[in-house]
Amino acid sequence: MRPLPGKKGPKWRRRFQPGFAWLLCMILCYLILSGFEGIYPLVWAAGIVLRIATFVLALYISGVSRRFFLTTASLALILAGASVLARTYHGWLEVLVLAAWSLMLLLVPVTILRKIRKEFTGEGVDMEVVLGALSAYLYLGSYFAFLYNAIATVTKVPFFAQPGSESMLNYIYFSFVTLTTTGYGDLSPAYGPGRMIAIIEAIIGQLYLVSVVALVVSAFGKRKAPP
Repeated sequence: MRPLPGKKGPKWRRRFQPGFAWLLCMILCYLILSGFEGIYPLVWAAGIVLRIATFVLALYISGVSRRFFLTTASLALILAGASVLARTYHGWLEVLVLAAWSLMLLLVPVTILRKIRKEFTGEGVDMEVVLGALSAYLYLGSYFAFLYNAIATVTKVPFFAQPGSESMLNYIYFSFVTLTTTGYGDLSPAYGPGRMIAIIEAIIGQLYLVSVVALVVSAFGKRKAPP
């Protein structure tokens, strides 16, 4: 078993430590699975498990402190159990659980970018930093998709102006169309709050590409010489 963040294990163990390539694959799997979570209850349950696994792995790879890791992982497990109850008993519990998830999931891109910044200013940019930047970008798209669904669930009002479009698959599709500023125009938010969040996502996506990704790609392979 690999040691928790802050602990160093034997050399043969460190060679097989999971990196951002693992996280990137897990995020892609989570996106595919969550797109169909509204069809079958079993798929929804598997999506919750994969959400927790992705969350824990992201914090683990990002090298957060042991206390922070154990605290947030425990809270994620508690939220998973509460999500099952919230799916059965709607009302204030569902609102509380969705609000808690919205805050918790924000920790992932923050910790990933913190790790990228640390390595960028330290040894330079290698493939691990590039994969970390891509992982944060994909996770932002999945996060906003979750946020759009949460808004529609809490407000009990359709998020999209187009009737019959309320599905997780459409939320994911709309999120990445917005994040990449593609703007097909086939789906659009129906009211002010949703439109404002979509604008925020588009701005974040554009700034991320022209700043974080541009810096990482331009510095790729330029390892800093040891002092």
